[in-house]
Amino acid sequence: MLIRNITRNTEFEVQVADIFFQHIFGLMFSKPKDLLFKFSSNKVRSFWMFGVSYNINIAFVSESGEVFQVEEAKPLTFYPKTWKTYESVKPCKYVLETAKNLVQPGDILKTYEFFKTRKAI
Repeated sequence: MLIRNITRNTEFEVQVADIFFQHIFGLMFSKPKDLLFKFSSNKVRSFWMFGVSYNINIAFVSESGEVFQVEEAKPLTFYPKTWKTYESVKPCKYVLETAKNLVQPGDILKTYEFFKTRKAI
């Protein structure tokens, strides 16, 4: 899926995780790529880095497409006391996991699907 960052006037391609098993596995045991989680409802979302061997940014995105939080996530170590979860500060409908700094808080994201249907991301 092609996403347009309206704020920065840039575009980038992502894979979409919109079913239960894709939500569970996410980027586990994969090479670096960009992944957009689409959920059916707005809820506080929590992620962790099990099985992800590289640094990523986790961007929490509102139903309207606004990035309201970006977390820099690091791979898990063998020391459990360092393990961390990354939780949205408020409910969101989308989460973008990316190995690059593609978005910042305040950015507005849309898909080309949005421009045809006027439905958010």
